[in-house]
Amino acid sequence: MKKILKITVILLVLTVFFSCDKNDGFRIEPITPLFDYSSVAFIARITHNSSDWSLCVMDKSGNGMQKIVDKTVACQKPVRSNSGTQLLFTAVKFESWTNPDNSFGSSSEYELYIINTDGTGLTLIDRIDKTEKGGFGNFDWSPDDKQIIYVKYTYYSPGRENDLILYNISNKTHKILQTEGDICSPKFSPDGRWIAYCSSAGNDHHIYRMNVNGANNRLIIRNAASPKWSPQGDKIAYSASGEERSSQIFVANADGRNQKQLTFTVSPRIWPGWPPDGNGSPQWTPDGKKIVYVSHENEKSEIFIMNADGSAQTRLTKAEYNDNSPEITPDGKYILFSSNVIGIQIMTLDGKNQNVLSNVGTSQAYPIACR
Repeated sequence: MKKILKITVILLVLTVFFSCDKNDGFRIEPITPLFDYSSVAFIARITHNSSDWSLCVMDKSGNGMQKIVDKTVACQKPVRSNSGTQLLFTAVKFESWTNPDNSFGSSSEYELYIINTDGTGLTLIDRIDKTEKGGFGNFDWSPDDKQIIYVKYTYYSPGRENDLILYNISNKTHKILQTEGDICSPKFSPDGRWIAYCSSAGNDHHIYRMNVNGANNRLIIRNAASPKWSPQGDKIAYSASGEERSSQIFVANADGRNQKQLTFTVSPRIWPGWPPDGNGSPQWTPDGKKIVYVSHENEKSEIFIMNADGSAQTRLTKAEYNDNSPEITPDGKYILFSSNVIGIQIMTLDGKNQNVLSNVGTSQAYPIACR
């Protein structure tokens, strides 16, 4: 909650002025092929009267649901490898006790893993044990699936330390990349040459870009967060502050130039002391021509789609509750999403043929198309 509040306060005013170096000569062709998916991974609460999350997989028709690892997972989106056959996820162990003076004590341990989508090949990447305080933030696969980038944070008095870590899967080495401030949302570019990420230092929160080896680290977009590369690598969609400090979707060139606001609507529901909900969670279609996103313009979160230039914004769902976590299948034909109470759903890219795939347990979230 403190992190969310910090980002919200930081984005009070959007500064669009930006000056940068000459263009670095981006290759814009994506190197990751599309694939037909056969299964859907997601997290769910499947144990009666338990708040624990499990990592589950079902076939793309919604049948054969099973838990694929005997570990409690964090309420955090698993990330699919580009081959579609592996998942990155965080496992968590909680302990609690009552002290002799009747006070309450607790500890937690976090582990970052790779697992095959069939439940085999569980591999530990990193750990934060119960003597430490911290966790793992966002993570991403390199286009060739040979490296992983992730955020590791540990708390200490009076603050916390963030590391942006590059992990080589073949030789199992960890490299801390030199950054400053609180790191979030690292993403490899589609050609594997660059890493975009956001960082806050003091009262500012910006998007930076560096070479994959950590060199040439520089600020490219001010007062912004959550970068998402286009499939061609020539654009970055991101979140920044719009009207009434609401979160809105913007797009810029991969070097930070030509910044453009795409969404403008805000929720009619206002919480005292908070900016209104706006638009977020942009997801590029595989051809880079459209963006699927979540909008609160009708008060509840719903799935929308628009052209990559912001035109033709179209509502796809009419939420009785809340629709979230849109995930476009790699073939570009369907959108997976989760609805609280209803479960995991799927629809075609035009919003038609909406079907429920899973409503087991008390909650499901973060559907991902896999092989």
